[in-house]
Amino acid sequence: MKHYNLNGVDLLFERTPKTPRISVNFFFKVNKKEKYFGVNALLARLLLQGTKKYNALELSKEFEEECIDINFKSKQDYIKAGMVFLNEDFNKAMTLLKELLLNSTFDDFNKEVLKIKGEIVSDLDNPKMKLTDAFVKNIFKNHPYSSTHTRILEDIDKITKEDVINAHKDLLNSQKTIVIVGDIEDENNLFEYLEKEFSFMKTNNSSDEIEDIFSFEKDENIWLTKNDASQAQIIQGCLVESFKSDLCAKLAVLNNILGSSGLSSRLFVNLRDKQGLAYTVRSQYETLLHSGIFNMYIGTAPVNIEKSLNGFKEELQKLADVPPSDVELQGAKENISGRMKYFSQNNSQIASVSGYNYIMGLGLDYNDRFIEEIYKVTKNDVSDMAKKLLDFPKMTVIIAPEEFKPKGF
Repeated sequence: MKHYNLNGVDLLFERTPKTPRISVNFFFKVNKKEKYFGVNALLARLLLQGTKKYNALELSKEFEEECIDINFKSKQDYIKAGMVFLNEDFNKAMTLLKELLLNSTFDDFNKEVLKIKGEIVSDLDNPKMKLTDAFVKNIFKNHPYSSTHTRILEDIDKITKEDVINAHKDLLNSQKTIVIVGDIEDENNLFEYLEKEFSFMKTNNSSDEIEDIFSFEKDENIWLTKNDASQAQIIQGCLVESFKSDLCAKLAVLNNILGSSGLSSRLFVNLRDKQGLAYTVRSQYETLLHSGIFNMYIGTAPVNIEKSLNGFKEELQKLADVPPSDVELQGAKENISGRMKYFSQNNSQIASVSGYNYIMGLGLDYNDRFIEEIYKVTKNDVSDMAKKLLDFPKMTVIIAPEEFKPKGF
């Protein structure tokens, strides 16, 4: 992957000979707080709902006839426009994307508000979705990362079309990166085209007003009653440091051993197979630009709530008391390395991963450097990390019938 600066526009380009489809990703960094939760989610949806030249139906036909796959995704730290198309359709696809970015009318604003409200209400009927929503909303409090379904539902009727238009202007002025991966032989012609047609991508504002959040003060328990539930949903976790911390690789290895490696993970073997507590059990380590989350989840019979919570603590304590074996440690490292390589193979994956790493400030060689850090993690590092997690303040959220509510909730 090569980096070029074209009159202030960051371009990442990699030629992949003899591949029939080109992948293009435009990453726009989110560096301002939303006026209301849900503004960016609405913006990403509306960018595909009509421009000055095409209405939504005409756009859909254009993309379908040219076999162009396109989507806009709104995430905590960025909004991404992603396209995949046949090599010969480069000019057509890029012209359509430019039209979307510069000339969207946002005329379907009211219709999209109604659609997103309906989708949120439907999603929150799922107990697991409701559990995750409550966990994220409360662990981040009023931080921009707390923009969950319920927060958006609370704010969405306050949002105006003008709010979305202003967010769009901010987005076009923010830090941004173009990533192109495919069989494009003439680089000079590509650069000339981008300089001419996408000069508006130049970054005019790169300041970031979103603060870091790596911890909270004390344990917090949240109980959500669902008396008709046959299964208890439990999530427990803490805030941790993210990408640039030297703990990142250690947390990743610990997470793999504890609960993210499927059938061989300790939570699965000990809580599900040996004790029969779980229908589903896992751990997760999620990194964001300004924070990170480490959590454990289990779906279990309501009578097993306290056993499950004790099981979380016991599995961490075992790792804190006795480091993992050489075989277990090596297996975790190979699993992480293998997954990272597996999801960086085709043009779409390469474009997505490279663009994400770059817009997050991690550099072009982040994956290789991270794998190197993974292989430096020792057994004692894993044990020490487990001790730290035991001491961190924890957020615990449970959905279950009221009669099974444990003390402290």
